[in-house]
Formats: sequence, structure tokens, C-alpha cells
Amino acid sequence: MAKSPVEVWLWLLLVMQPFNKKTHYILEQCGGDAAEACRSIRDGKYDFLSDVERKNAESVRTKDVRELLNDCAENAVSVITLDSDEYPPLLRGIENPPIVLFAAGSLAGLDDCVTLSAVGARNISDYGRAVAHRIIEPLAKLGIVITSGMAVGADAEAHRACLAAGGRTVGVLGCGILVNYPAENAELKRSIIKNGGAIISELLPRSRTFGEYFHIRNRIIAGLSLGTLVIEAGYKSGSLLSANHALRQGRAVFCVPPYDLFSMRCNGVIELLRNGATPVYGFTDILDKFSIYFQNEKYLKDRIAELEKTLHEYKAPKKSRKRTSKTEEAEKNVGEASEENSAPKLTEELLSSLEPRERSVLKLLANAPLRIDDIIEKLGADYTEVAELLTDLELEGYLIRGQDGVYTIT
Repeated sequence: MAKSPVEVWLWLLLVMQPFNKKTHYILEQCGGDAAEACRSIRDGKYDFLSDVERKNAESVRTKDVRELLNDCAENAVSVITLDSDEYPPLLRGIENPPIVLFAAGSLAGLDDCVTLSAVGARNISDYGRAVAHRIIEPLAKLGIVITSGMAVGADAEAHRACLAAGGRTVGVLGCGILVNYPAENAELKRSIIKNGGAIISELLPRSRTFGEYFHIRNRIIAGLSLGTLVIEAGYKSGSLLSANHALRQGRAVFCVPPYDLFSMRCNGVIELLRNGATPVYGFTDILDKFSIYFQNEKYLKDRIAELEKTLHEYKAPKKSRKRTSKTEEAEKNVGEASEENSAPKLTEELLSSLEPRERSVLKLLANAPLRIDDIIEKLGADYTEVAELLTDLELEGYLIRGQDGVYTIT
């Protein structure tokens, strides 16, 4: 692939926007030369471009690229292009890889590391937390890099388990790298970077969250790694998308056996196990698949034996989520008003697996579809809090947002 200046790649990104398969088609036609791709787009060579893409090609100027570069430089954000030596080789090999990665921290040397993605439910159980630490910590001590999606729940727990072992971890955001989402993981992001890892996104640095992209970015989480570990996942969990991406990319898929065959947190895992995913009863089950990537087999065996002796019982900390007095009062009122009117889909088992604020939103929507402004008014919460709740619930498949902005339970 011919190397092009970073400015060229950013112009291409600003015109075509992230996750655009047409970009890769054009690059292929131009022999991988980004500069030639830009020239052909400006010259109007391709009649399949949308009106928006044509307008972008006419309006995006050098100053726009410079402003983007300056914004990145001022905020210590690296711009890693598809032809860069720092671009992860495993990721480069997937279908429709990001043409640009925005990174805080470093991806240097990732091609020399054994990598594993770890994903799971946002409403992770204490069992899931314990398993995450029991499996990931020894793997991190062996030098395996853990990648995940920075979401609350299993993703954040996977990152924390890696950091607890002094390991290196990479977080893939569902928003721009300069957007603080989810807000409760701000300190986690700083710890990841401080410990030699990285936070990355293919979106423009100040892009806000939108539900669809969380599913799209799962290809990056899986694509960075030799295999994907699913800790807990329901039928509608985005973690299953990560597993499916891993399978399509020819990577290994591992699953933690469920603690409860009838739990909604685990029914997606059961399906993966039925379809041939490797069950994981301990960290050595993953090492059995990855041992060929370690050069010194005797050293690996000695370290495994040493780690197995030092494994201790993990005690999950009590979960704490930021709550306002208004929200707590609204949760109580909504719960009392809506209990009898809950739709049949909102079973007691489902509701009990969610956080109180999430239950409140679903109970409201069980009565009638609502816009975000209506939900904010009824809950008495602020916009950011409700927007994060709706995004999380949409990603878990509990609700959908129509083109008119109305949220409905699925």
C-alpha cells in the first residue's frame, strides 16, 4: 500500500465519513493510494457517491483538515492511518477496517503481542465480575493484551481486571475520543493510558454517541484480537455481534459457561456454546488455543503453574452508580404508578436484572412510546443522564428509537 500524508487520509475521512464501504472500494481501484483516491473523488470519477458525499468533496478544504489536526494535537490524540506502521495488522486484515484511528495512548508494538477481546453484559452479575478477574488477571500477567469496548459492566470489568494485573489494555469507544462517555469511566480511561494502553475510535474526535455505531464498532473490538471471550450475554446483547465478527474474521470465540441456565444474562452464551464456541473454565483454556504464539513453551508452563498457585477468590465490590435525589424519587413514583401497567414482555426476571433507573425508563415506555423530552420530564432527571440510559437500553435490545425520535419497547 502506497503511503500518503495524514492530511490526505483526513480529507478522505471528512468527505466519505467513517465506516463507509465505498471508501475501500475506491482505495482498491486506486491501488491503495489515498492521494489518488482523493483526486478521483474530486474529479467526479465515481457516479455512485451520494449527494452528501459529493457536497463534502466540494466543501471540505485544507483548513478543515488543519483544524482537525490542531484539535488532535492540543488534546494529545494521535492520528493513525491505514498505511501507518502503528496501525494494528490484525485490524487491517478485517473487512472494512477503519481508514483512520484516533488514539489516546499508544498502539505501538501491538503486532508483537498476543491479544484477546473480552466482552459481556452491561448489567453484569457478581458471578461475571468474579469470572472476569479470575480469567483475565492471569492472562494479563502473561503479557496478553486485553481489548474491550469501555462500556459499563463487563467491558469496564475486563479493563479493570487487566489493569489490576499490571497489564496493557485497549478500549474501543462508541463515540469520538474527546467525548466523555460513559462519564463514570473517565478515571478508567486515564488509568488505561497511564499503564501503557490506549483508547481508540474511528469516529471524528467530537462525535456524539448514537446507538447504531456501538454495533458497528464491535468489528474493531473483535478485529484487534486473536480471539473474543464472551463473559455474559443475553440474546439481544451486542456482545453476540462481537462474537459473530470474530467468527467471520476467522478468530477464536470463547464463552464462560452460565451460572444459571435460565438467566436472561446468559441465554446468548448458551447459543454460542451450542454453535461450537470454546467453553472456558479457567484461563488455561484460552492459553491452550494461544500457546503457539508464545516462543518459550517451558517458560509459559512454569508461569502457568505459578499463577495457578496464586489465584485467589475474587470478591466483587458493591456496585455504585451516580444517582440524584430527583431521580431516586422519580424511580419510586414511576415504579408505583407503572407496576400494574407493565407490558407482558417486562417480566419480573428481566426487570430485576436491570438497574433501578433502567427499570424506570422501561416501565414508562410500557405505557406508551415517548420522546426523550417526555422521559426527562417524567423522571425529573437531566438530559445527559437520560440519554445515556436510553443508549444503553437500545444497545441491549430493550428498546428502539424511530426516525421520528420516539422510543418504543421491542
